[in-house]
Amino acid sequence: MSELKEAIQLIGEDKVFNPLTLDYFTGWLGDRNVGTRYHVISVFGSQSSGKSTLLNKLFDTRFDTMDAQVKRQQTTKGIWLSHSSNIYSSEAANQSVPDFFVLDVEGSDGAERGEDQDFERKAALFALSVSEVLIVNMWENQVGLYQGNNMGLLKTVFEVNLSLFGKNENPHKVALLFVIRDFTGQTPLESLEISLVSELEKMWALLSKPKGCENTLFHDFFVPKFFGLGHKVFQPEQFDNDVKQLGDLFVDQDSSFFKEEYHTQLPLDGWSLYAENCWDQIEHNKDLDLPTQQILVARFKTDEIATAAYNKFLDGFKSQITDFLDGKELAAALKCLKSTCVDVDYDPYASRYANKVYEERRNDLISQLNNTIDETLSKFITRTTFKYIEQFHTEAKDKSLKIPFKEKVESALEKAVQRFRTDVAPFSDDEFISDFEEQVSIFEARLNIEIADLQEHELNTIVARFNRGLTLKLKDTILRLLAKSTVNIWDDVMNEFESYLDGNLKKYTDADGNVDFQTGAASEVNEKTLQILQKNAWSFLDHTIHGYLTEDNVVDILRAVFNDKFRYDDAGLPKFWKNESEVDSSYRLAKSEALNVLDALAIVKTKDNVEILIPEDLAESDDEEADYEESDEEAGLYHQQRFSHILSALQKDKISIKLKQFTDMTIIEAKRSIVNTTERIPLYMYALVVALGWGKIMSILRNPATIFLSLIVLAGAYLVHKLNLWSPLLQFANQATGQATATFKQTVRNLVADVEPVRKIPVEEYELKSMENEGSKENKHL
Repeated sequence: MSELKEAIQLIGEDKVFNPLTLDYFTGWLGDRNVGTRYHVISVFGSQSSGKSTLLNKLFDTRFDTMDAQVKRQQTTKGIWLSHSSNIYSSEAANQSVPDFFVLDVEGSDGAERGEDQDFERKAALFALSVSEVLIVNMWENQVGLYQGNNMGLLKTVFEVNLSLFGKNENPHKVALLFVIRDFTGQTPLESLEISLVSELEKMWALLSKPKGCENTLFHDFFVPKFFGLGHKVFQPEQFDNDVKQLGDLFVDQDSSFFKEEYHTQLPLDGWSLYAENCWDQIEHNKDLDLPTQQILVARFKTDEIATAAYNKFLDGFKSQITDFLDGKELAAALKCLKSTCVDVDYDPYASRYANKVYEERRNDLISQLNNTIDETLSKFITRTTFKYIEQFHTEAKDKSLKIPFKEKVESALEKAVQRFRTDVAPFSDDEFISDFEEQVSIFEARLNIEIADLQEHELNTIVARFNRGLTLKLKDTILRLLAKSTVNIWDDVMNEFESYLDGNLKKYTDADGNVDFQTGAASEVNEKTLQILQKNAWSFLDHTIHGYLTEDNVVDILRAVFNDKFRYDDAGLPKFWKNESEVDSSYRLAKSEALNVLDALAIVKTKDNVEILIPEDLAESDDEEADYEESDEEAGLYHQQRFSHILSALQKDKISIKLKQFTDMTIIEAKRSIVNTTERIPLYMYALVVALGWGKIMSILRNPATIFLSLIVLAGAYLVHKLNLWSPLLQFANQATGQATATFKQTVRNLVADVEPVRKIPVEEYELKSMENEGSKENKHL
C-alpha cells in the first residue's frame, strides 16, 4: 500500500503521455466503481513556490519537494499524478470524502529551461483542459506583477485554450483557485481579489479570439476563487490552520469548488483516454508555436502603455464628465479626452515597437475608449429623451392653452424634436454619432408612442364623459317618460335618445358628416371610437328599458294610466259621478287606454308600427343567452330583436290579470261613492204637500226677510255648482255628521259610566259613618 502512495509521472520530460495511467487508477480503486464521483485538481505556479509542499500537506500526497537548505532548483519535472482520499481538514468536515486525483505541474519560469517556455505553456494548457480546479500558486508580493504572477503565460494559455475548445456548445469550465502564499492580511483579500479579477478580465478582453468566440467573456470559461495562506516558516500554526480551512472547502460537498459543469462527466477509464487525446492535440498543434521575443516584448510594452493611457483617460473622465453638462459641452470634453489619450499618451510611446502589435493594441484602445464614450453618450441621450418627453407631456396637457388637443400635441411635438436636435447635434459634428438622423428618428418614434398614449387617454376621457352623461342626463328623461307612458311612448323615447346622440356628436362632426374627435388620431381610430359611443348608448338604452319595465313596474304604470283616465277629466279636474252609467263609460275608456299602453310597452316600435332594432354592427353579443349552434347572422338578429321585445305573451297575461283586479276594485269603490241627489219619495206626495201647505208657502214668500234669505241661499248654491264644490261639501257634511255622531255616542257612554258610581257612593259612605258612630259610642262607655 505504501508504494501506492507514490505518484506517477503522467507526462514525462520527453512530452510522452504515460500509458500506465489506467493501471494506476485500477491499483488504487480495485473493484470499486466510482463512476464520476471523483475530482481532478491541478496546481500551477512559478518554480520553487511551494506547490508540491502545499499538495502534500493538503491532500496527503508524496510529491517530491525541494530542500531549500541544499539548493533552490527545479524539483517537479513534467506532470505528476497522485491519488488522495484523505484531505487535511477538521474532523467534522472530513466525512465521505470522494477520490481526488491531483496533478503537480512543473513550475514555470525555471532557470533549467531558460527561455524555452514551450513545455510549461503546454503543461499549463493541459492542466487547464483536464482539471475541475486549477490551483494557481502565487506569493502575495507577486499580485499586480505581469511575469511574477504568470499573467503572460496565462494569457497565452487562455488564448490557445479558447481556440481549441472555445467553440464547443458546452465549453469546459474551470474553477481557478488563486492561493495567495505568505498572506499577511495587510492588504485585504477582497482587494487582492478585485485586482486579480480586473487583470484577468482586461487580459481576456485583449485576447485574439477565434471566429464565433468574439463575444465570449472570461467568466464563461472560468470561475475565480481566492484563499490566503500564512507564512509556512514564520507562521507555522497559522499556515497549518489555513491549510485545514482550505481542506474543509474541498471536503464540503456543498462547496462551489465542484459543480457538474466543471466535471468531464466521464468515468476514470474515459478520463484517461480523454486526457491522452488532449495532450496529443496540445503537443502537435501548430498554433502553439511560441512568438518571437520581440513580439512578446512589444505586446507587453504596448499593453502597459495602453493601460496607462486608458487609466489616465478614466481619471480625466471622472473629473470632467458630469450629468450637468449640456450636449455641446459634453461633446467637446469627450473629444478632448479621447484625442489626448490616443494622440498624446499612447502613439508617441507605443509607435516605437512592432507596428503590427502597435496597430492592434491601438485599435483595441480606441475600441475601449469608444465603449466608454458610447456608454456615456447613451446615458446622455436617454437622459435628454426623458427630459424632453416630460416637457412634451407638460405642454401637451397644459389646460391654460385654450386650443384643441390636437394643436397642443403638434406644437409640443415640434418643440421637443427641435430641442433634442440642438442637444445631440454636437455629437454628430464630432463623429461620436454615425447617423444623427437615426437618433432623431428614434426620439420621434418614442414621442409617437407617447402621443398614441395621450390620444388613447383623451379618447377614453371623451367616452367616459359621454357615458357619464348617459347616466346623469338621458336616464332620468327616459325613466320619466316610461313612468308616464302613452301609446306613443317609443317615439318620445327615441326622440330624446337621438337628440342626446346628435347633441354630443355634433361638435365632433364636420360639414361632410365625418367624425373627428380632435385628438390627431387616424380616421380608423375615430370611426372605432364613434362606434364605441354608439354601442355604449344603445347598450345603455337597452339596459335602462329592460331594467325598468319589469312586470311590477308595468302594472304600476298601467294603474297610473287607468287612474288618470278614470278619475280625472280632460282638464285634469277630479270627476263627480252622477250615476252608474257615467262610471261604466269612464271605466271602459280608462281600461282601453291602459291596455293600449300595455300593447305599446310590449314591443318597441314607432307610431307607424315599425319595430325599432339596434343597428346590426352595434348589437352586443350574449354568449349565455344565444344558442351556441346559431350562426353569426342569427345571433345578430336575436340581439336586435331582444332589444325591441320587452314583454312576452305570458308576461302580458300576468299583467292584464293584475290590472283587472285593480280596475274591478276601483269601479266598485266608485259606484259606492255615488251621491244620489234625488230622494226616493212618490211624486203624489210632492203634490199633496204643495196643496196642503200652499197658504204657509205664500206667507213665507210674502215675508221680505224670507225672500232675502232665499236669495242668499240660491246665490251660494249657484257658486257651489259653478265651482263644482258639491262633492267636497258632501264629504265635509259626511265627516261632520260622523264626527257629531261619534261625539254624541261618547257623551252617552260617559253619562252611563258615571251613573253607577254615583249610586254606590252614598251607601258606602253611610255604612262607614254608621261604623264610626258606633265605635265612638263604645269608646264613651269605656
